Amino acid sequence: GTISSKKELGAISNTGRKQAFLFNENGSLKGFYKTRKNRDTSFIFYEYDESSNLTVKRYSDSYGFYSYTYSYNEKDEMIKKVYAREKNANKAKINFKLGEQYVVFEEGYSTTKNDTSETRLILNSNGRPYQEQSLIYNNLGYLEKVESKLLINNEITKEVFEYNDRGFIKSKQFFDGDETIPRMKFLYNYDEWGNVTFIDEYKQNTRVKHKEILYDQSNLIIKTILSQDLTSNLITIIKFKPEFYD
Repeated sequence: GTISSKKELGAISNTGRKQAFLFNENGSLKGFYKTRKNRDTSFIFYEYDESSNLTVKRYSDSYGFYSYTYSYNEKDEMIKKVYAREKNANKAKINFKLGEQYVVFEEGYSTTKNDTSETRLILNSNGRPYQEQSLIYNNLGYLEKVESKLLINNEITKEVFEYNDRGFIKSKQFFDGDETIPRMKFLYNYDEWGNVTFIDEYKQNTRVKHKEILYDQSNLIIKTILSQDLTSNLITIIKFKPEFYD
């Protein structure tokens, strides 16, 4: 997609930047890249296993690449996460081929479940627990809350989710400790087909960004994303042109 911007009372100007989403033939996101003015293009790549679990999330930066690799058990529960620095065997960033890999740290995960909750114990590189996550579900199986606690200092963060009458996510809120006002909040709205039509972002209950997603009505593929920074009133316009597999 091509990226343009418009300041308050100003004209629309082309920023010269682009961004693109790449999908595999199963419809799963396999890559994303964004060009930035006078800077290198940044990439994110995704890999999956036969069960469609995310196995690798790889990022480019000014030093090369780094990745998170995820392992799962037979129940598709994540049991390990590995962070590594990597070197690309190819010259072009978009054609990544693993050349060298340097493991920096790894984490282990131990999960216990019952009907309406799930507890994850997260282990550091030494195999010792340092964080506990509690996931709470309602009686229909929708995730309602994630509470994360650091075991050494008892610091707690919470994520709270609400759904509309069709079961789509309606709001997502992030809280620190015992705070009753969310540090960050996102509200979502949908069209009759279940496509997201707008996203509002709040910080400390103050709306800071409004995003609208427009679709080509002939195929319901995203056509344009309009994003307004409500602090500066800068509007960013991203126009997409889809390409398809043969």
